[in-house]
This record gives sequence, C-alpha cells and structure tokens, in this order.
Amino acid sequence: MVQNTGESEDLRVRRTRKMLQQALIDLTVEKGFNTITVRDITERAMVNRSTFYRHYLDKYDLLNQYMDEVYELIANAPPTPPNPDPNAPELPNGLMALLRHIQSFADFYRVMLGSKGDAVFIQRFRQNIEKRFRFLLANAGVKQDPNNAPIEMRLSFISCADIGAILWWLENDQPCSLAQLAIWLGKLSSASAGFNLRPMGRDTQTQT
Repeated sequence: MVQNTGESEDLRVRRTRKMLQQALIDLTVEKGFNTITVRDITERAMVNRSTFYRHYLDKYDLLNQYMDEVYELIANAPPTPPNPDPNAPELPNGLMALLRHIQSFADFYRVMLGSKGDAVFIQRFRQNIEKRFRFLLANAGVKQDPNNAPIEMRLSFISCADIGAILWWLENDQPCSLAQLAIWLGKLSSASAGFNLRPMGRDTQTQT
C-alpha cells in the first residue's frame, strides 16, 4: 500500500522538528541556552540551516514553539476522574503530565529554571501555569472576592512558587516521587493562594 504523500510529508516535518528540539535541549544542558547558536543546533541535529529556517525564525522561536507543545501536553490531558474517597490526595492528570515531562528532561529544566536560565523561558513557563489555573478557576466558577487579594495576583504567586518548588525538586535529585510532588504542589498552591479546587468531574465547590 502506497503511503499518502501528505502523511509522509507531515511525518518528515514532525521528525525534523523533534530533532531540532532535541538538539536545543542537549546543547542547552551542555553549554547553556544563551551561548548556543542556530549553527550549533543544525549541526547537532544534522540538518542544514535552510531547513531550520523553514520551521523557525531563530532559536527563541524554536524554544517558544517547544513551550507551546509542552502546554498542549497539559491541556490535552484527560480530565481527572472523581475519587470516591474525599480525603484521598488529588493527582490532577494535567499536573502529572507536566511533571512526567519535566522528569524526562530534568537536566534541561534544571538549567533553564535555575540561576543561569533564560528569563524569557521562565516567564513563559509562569504564563503557562497561570493560563492553566485560569482555565481551572473559570471551569469551577470562581469569582473575585473583594475581601481577598486579586485573582491575577494569586495566580502570579502560584506560578512563582510552583517554579521554585519544581526547581528545588530538580536540584535535590528528585527526593520524592512525582505523585508526592504533585500532592505537595497542590497543597501549597491551595494554602498559599486561598484556592481549594477540585478536579473536573467532582462537585466543584471552591473556596476563595
């Protein structure tokens, strides 16, 4: 059976983009993001520069599109199923998908979220966390309480705290399991920011 030309081309595009992303990740771990060039990336991925520029404007565009894909990984995670035990710790599927991804590229995230990381990457990572929480809040019907801090302020607080916690986990050689980290992140976020979100599919009573 002859493979569809469009499917074959799409497969080549995805394979090329994956090779360029992996080259970016590997070189960032080895040399630091700020020092690598498009030439470094193309040589490591074994593609020519014209191929790179058919997909990306520069290394920052490559990084930004990579972050788009990471967010889609979270957004497309299946809804967290209801737990019959109301006292059981919650493990949101979206958060678990993100943490599994980070664990798979631990050295890269340790560099990029650390003191020698890229400020634009950290800002984008924060924005992705805030975007996800904003979706969850809207889904749960959370409204601004005039007696509490603004929701956007609390989202900013959560995103900074989550990055700090994830970086601690990475820099300390992952001293706990992904599940335990997810439980702690959920508790810290709720306690610090005043949210008590339940996953979709449960009774979505929320304290603000």
